[in-house]
Amino acid sequence: MFETIMLIINDFLFNYGYLSLFISAFVAASLVMFSPEVLIALMFKTHNFWLIIFVATAGSYFGSLTTYLFGYWGVHKISNRFEIISPEKYEKGLQQFKKYGAWLLLFTSVPVIGDVFPFVAGAVRYDFKRFTILVLIGKFVRFTLVLLLCHLGYDITTNFIF
Repeated sequence: MFETIMLIINDFLFNYGYLSLFISAFVAASLVMFSPEVLIALMFKTHNFWLIIFVATAGSYFGSLTTYLFGYWGVHKISNRFEIISPEKYEKGLQQFKKYGAWLLLFTSVPVIGDVFPFVAGAVRYDFKRFTILVLIGKFVRFTLVLLLCHLGYDITTNFIF
């Protein structure tokens, strides 16, 4: 099964390269359980280091921006109607946002725990410019670390860390 999935990912990578990376980073940052790290590890061998970071960061930022806008447009109307985020997860994220402040936006790249922070930031109408700066820094650091691990020989296709 894993080998079949890897063949599909490899085929998608070969045919669409940076576009596939942008889409996977976007999807991973928009409340969908998905991660672009395996794709990044495969691209590392044949694609430009900095362009991978730029495309992954951009895709992931736009995914977080989408989540921010869902929160901004109305927590209860959108969240309850389309079940984007559970009320419990929202409340927990809101309490953490109140406790730690906007610095949590640096951690929007951390799967599972970071997904709620852009939504909460939108719901509380957090400043868009500051949101953008903090999220971009967090995303850039994440993808730079992933590529540095690849460069150091760490095989994240089998030892998944994020």
